[in-house]
Formats: sequence, C-alpha cells, structure tokens
Amino acid sequence: MLGRLFRSQNRTVIYNRAHRITASFLIGVTCVSFLAVCHQLYKAKTEYLPDIRRRGKERLEKALALRQSEAELFNPMSKESEKKIQDSNTKNNQNEEENGPSASNENVTFDYPDIKYEFLDNTADIQIHAWGNSLEESFEQVAMGMFAYMTDIDRIENRDMKQIDIQAEGDLQNLLYKFLSEWLEVYGTEDYFIARKIEINLFDRNQLRIIARGYGEIFDLSRHTQGTEIKAITYSNMQIHEEASTHDVYVIVDI
Repeated sequence: MLGRLFRSQNRTVIYNRAHRITASFLIGVTCVSFLAVCHQLYKAKTEYLPDIRRRGKERLEKALALRQSEAELFNPMSKESEKKIQDSNTKNNQNEEENGPSASNENVTFDYPDIKYEFLDNTADIQIHAWGNSLEESFEQVAMGMFAYMTDIDRIENRDMKQIDIQAEGDLQNLLYKFLSEWLEVYGTEDYFIARKIEINLFDRNQLRIIARGYGEIFDLSRHTQGTEIKAITYSNMQIHEEASTHDVYVIVDI
C-alpha cells in the first residue's frame, strides 16, 4: 500500500518536472526565435533596405535616361540645333535693334508657287517626290519640299534672299544631289535659313551648272514650328523621270 503510494508520488514528481522542462524549452525556443526575427529586422533595416533603395534608384535613373533618349530620338530637332537657333535669333534681334531690319527682300512681293511635292515614307528615312512642267521646276519643288519638311513653310515670310552657284560632274543625279546638298549647307551655315520659294535662274545641262535663288527667312523658334531636321541627302533610290510629262523626281533624305 505504502509502496504504491510512493510510486504514484514519484510519477507525479517526474511528470511535473517534465512539464517544467518542456515549458522552459518552449519558452527558450520562443525567445531565440524572437531574437532571430529582431536580428533579421535590424539587418533588413541596416543592409537590405539601403541596397533595395539603391537598386530602385538605379532602375529609375535608367528608365529616365531611356525615356530622355527616346524623346531626343523622336524630337524633330536636337538640343544643339535648338541652342544654335536661339543664339542666332538673339544675334539677329540685336542687329535689328542696332541697324534696323537686316532683310534685304521685305519689299519684294511675288506669288508663291503651287505645291508640287509630297512626302513618302521610306523605312527610317523620308522620300520626297516632286514634279513640275519642266525639270527645272521639279528641281525647285524638291528643294522647297526639303525645307517644308523641316518647318511649316506657310509661316515663312519673304524677308531675305540667298543665292547658290553650283556645278557637278557626271549626270543629272549628281547635279540634283549637289543642288540639294548646297541648300542644306545654306540652312546649316546661314543661321538656319529657310527658303519658301526657290527660283532657278540658270540650268545648264551640258555644264551641269545651276544658279538659283532662295527667298525666305531665318528660322525663329518663337514664330515657326519645328518639323524634322534633315541631316543629309542620299543617292539611295534617286530617280529623275525626265521623259515623263510631269518630270517626276524622287529623293530620299536622311533624318
């Protein structure tokens, strides 16, 4: 009887001790887990978050740079060109204040020619198709079309005149290439002069020589709209259909 009582008490003591040990173990595990979570949170705050922020900032900067490059790609005129135009306009305004209007052609009035050109898509470049009653007129029209692609030509006033005198070698295609390249050079070197009307005064097929005048004005950002700047004339798929009654001319320009 007493033996069973002692054995029963011993089991109770053992069970109680086991429960305390188990409870202590669980409490210890919980404390260790809590400390581990606190450590991870501290590590995340001191190490992971700055790294995440840095990578996020890098992604944002790359996205902004990409967007800016895309905007510059589709921007009709480069920032450098815009700055040159603004500097040119400032210079012209200063000259006008000191010496009066510099235009030598303001009092000359004449009718502007009919539009006989169109723009055709050609992959990344643009093709200008022009026609006229003569080959000379087709040459005039394709040059005016080149300027019209860079701005709204209807806003260009007859304020100045530029003249070119060019001679080529080979054939009419070389003459057309040099004719357009010369006007593009006038645009780039004469403070962005835009010709609304072009007249050919001499067209010598034998000597492959052209003397022509362009009537227009300097491009002004405050008054004129920006189109797409033409970088160069190309020989790619250049066509001169002299035998046709409309004397069609096709030229691809690099934009």
